[in-house]
Amino acid sequence: MKKVKGEIEASSLQEALGRLKSNGLMIVDIKESKKRKGLKNIFGIPLKDIVFFTRQLETMIKAGLRLREAIYILSNQEIFSKRFRNVLVNVVNELDVGTSLTEAFKKQGVFDEVFINMLKAGEEGGVLEETLEKLSNYYENLNRTQQQVKTAMVYPIFILSFAIVVVLVISLFILPKLFSVFGNIPTSGLISTLVKLNKLLTENGFLVGFFSVLIFIGIYVFFKTEYGKIFKEFLGNLFPPIRKLREKITYERFSRTFGVLVGSGVSIIDSLEMAAKASNNRKFISKIKSVEEKVKSGSSLKQALKSEKVFPQIIYEMIGTGEETGKLEVVMEKVADFFDDQIQQDTKKLLSMLEPLMIAFVGLFIAFLAYTMYSTIFQMQSTFGG
Repeated sequence: MKKVKGEIEASSLQEALGRLKSNGLMIVDIKESKKRKGLKNIFGIPLKDIVFFTRQLETMIKAGLRLREAIYILSNQEIFSKRFRNVLVNVVNELDVGTSLTEAFKKQGVFDEVFINMLKAGEEGGVLEETLEKLSNYYENLNRTQQQVKTAMVYPIFILSFAIVVVLVISLFILPKLFSVFGNIPTSGLISTLVKLNKLLTENGFLVGFFSVLIFIGIYVFFKTEYGKIFKEFLGNLFPPIRKLREKITYERFSRTFGVLVGSGVSIIDSLEMAAKASNNRKFISKIKSVEEKVKSGSSLKQALKSEKVFPQIIYEMIGTGEETGKLEVVMEKVADFFDDQIQQDTKKLLSMLEPLMIAFVGLFIAFLAYTMYSTIFQMQSTFGG
């Protein structure tokens, strides 16, 4: 008897055993392997690709196109990134060998739990069209929220970049000309630091650029890891306006995700867990775990959330009404819209505070540089004249 060793991908240990036995194999030993986190799970799929894909797939299915053909057509659309097109090609290949739609997407390892579980609920319940519409709306709202946050960061990043450019221009172009005239180089103060920076960039420009790129990539990858998320959360909590904005983004993501999942037929417990993960807030996730346990013990969702002080008071009453009327998904959508409005208002307020502060910071910084240079030139003129 020939001994065979290998790996099989399955959603559970029982499924793996069944598939191996159906192939005429006798199992001697089987164990679950640890999930490997490759680069594809670090960088993920661009959200805009998923937004456009879910909406286009929904439209094509409603138009009467077969599922496999719709995905195949979309895999050839250049509007998607090359990597996402390759993922769709792999999905089509899986469908061709008889894999279910949910498993075909799950095997790619790049789609989040919300996408996979909603797809599963829609496939098993025979309501795939409605599920795809909910997925489309969900990802469009998620993308809009992310774009709002990114837009809010554009101005501060521009101002900081401008300040860095000013320092580099002074270090690389202005100072060398001044010292070529006067000859004396200060040994202390800000000008001395800029002179050292000039020397470093002119003598080791390539190495500085190379290591700067490496550091940038390292920081980017770090913030994609679990420790990076913790550090980013810590930084955000240091400033009260940013902390409050992050809290409302957490509430909005949770409410919208939870409402979409419940409306798609996913159980309350699973919906709570996945919606909490979608919030990307460790403290909030911990609270929702306690809520899950209380719901399992027979508590209503309203009381479980209220006991953990998850939301502001008014939200509990809305959730209680949703439970009583059987329209929890509708209520959670309204809650999400409420927080979305709050996010937009808070973002505008934050920008209105940041803009004058950043302008004042850069103005004072440039004024300080100008004063330091003028003082240094005056001193060098006095020495030169002496």
